[in-house]
Formats: sequence, structure tokens, C-alpha cells
Amino acid sequence: MRVWGLVGALLCVAFGLPFAAPGWAETPADSIGLVNPITAEWHLRTSDGAILSLFFGIPGDIPLTGDWDCDGLDTPGVYRPTTGQVFLRNSSSTGETDIEFFFGMAGDLPLVGDWNGDGCDTLGVYRNGEVFLQDELDTGVADHSFFFGIPGDRPLGGDFDADGTGSLGLYRERSARVYIRHSLTTGVSDVEFFFGDSADQIVAGDWDGDGDDTIGLYRPSAGRFYLANEHGMATADLEIPFGGGQFIPVAGFFG
Repeated sequence: MRVWGLVGALLCVAFGLPFAAPGWAETPADSIGLVNPITAEWHLRTSDGAILSLFFGIPGDIPLTGDWDCDGLDTPGVYRPTTGQVFLRNSSSTGETDIEFFFGMAGDLPLVGDWNGDGCDTLGVYRNGEVFLQDELDTGVADHSFFFGIPGDRPLGGDFDADGTGSLGLYRERSARVYIRHSLTTGVSDVEFFFGDSADQIVAGDWDGDGDDTIGLYRPSAGRFYLANEHGMATADLEIPFGGGQFIPVAGFFG
């Protein structure tokens, strides 16, 4: 679920590259977005290439996207790492928070997924190799906790094996290596591979609408997304110019 740069440059390179799922797909294909961490301005691409621009959160928040109200659309959220507060909005527009609660503690890294397969996204946090996941959007103890990875890994949630439930992926920046585990339990990775380079920022999404999430990268130096439709791809299936500079990439189905 990741920004400095000129808004004008962002919009000029936002070509209408289609993200609609192929005719055989059972789920809509995900698209991409960028968030400016200085201004808290979001730019989300819909499946027809339109741009939804809005403000949400404050500088320093970690942007999230998820289907918080189970309506089939992903919308913005933020995690405030200094306090462990979560702020979620049910529409992709500027406005007040619809859902607010505390989860985790200062310094945790957030991730999003449908951990119990009920069709609704909820939150988790990653704490130096320990994972805490919650099945409800409220303050409380974790419904799932386990160990995976090492301190310094960057977490992301997704349905990586198309079984209808979310699990955990990790990106080890210093080696540009991806680790994916298919169950919410302590153990070694089920899938691992190299993708991108250490300066890239990772996202996950169902880029081809086939029901499973795969890896994408945003390369700030190039202002481009690189999206792979299979795990372990040596090269990207899609290269999309979008943005430029230190934006935070996000992904989801935005309509």
C-alpha cells in the first residue's frame, strides 16, 4: 500500500494508460496513486485513467488505501506513526475522517489487508520482525500475531495466492528482495525473489484482475511505476510514467 515534486508535472505525465481488467477477469484490476508527504495531497488513478485529487492527513502521516466499508472501492487512510492513530475516509475526496482509532505504538509500520476473508480491509502493524493484525477497525488487541522477517524490512499486505484472504509480504530494501508468506503464522517465506533496486518503493496490487496481488515498484528517480503480474518476474509487465520525485506510492481499485 507509498513525495516531493510538482503537481503540474504529475498531471502532465499522467497519461490515460488503461487499467481495466481483461474480459476473462473476475475482479477489477487495481491502479496506482501518489501521495505528497509534505502537503498531504493525493492523486489516485481510476481504471479509465482519470485522476482523483484530494487532501487527507497531515505531513508525516503514512498513507494507506483499503476498502474500509466493504463497498468494493479502495479509499484513503493514514497512520500517524508518532501516536499509533489511524484515520480512514470512505470516499476519495477531501473531507473529515470517517473512522478513527488507535492501533499499535509509536514507530510501528502499518499494513492493510483482508485478514479473515470477509471482504473488508483492516489494519496491521509491523514491529521489527513481529506482526500484529486486527480483524476490526477499532482499538483493541491483535487478532493475529506472529514473527516474520527481520528489523528493517518494509511490510505490505495482499492476497498473494488468490485464496480470498490477505497475508504478508516484505521488501528488504538493502538487497531489493521480496519475501511472501501465505499464512498468518510464524515461519519462513513461501515465495522470495529479487525485484527492482534499493531506492525503489514497493506496493502490491492485482494489476491484471486475475484475483491475486503481485508486486509493483515506484522509482522516484525515474518517476515511473514498474508492475509485475507474476511473482518472481525479472522484468516488469507494465511500466507507467507517473509523478516524479519523492512521492509515496499507493495502490488499489479507485473506481
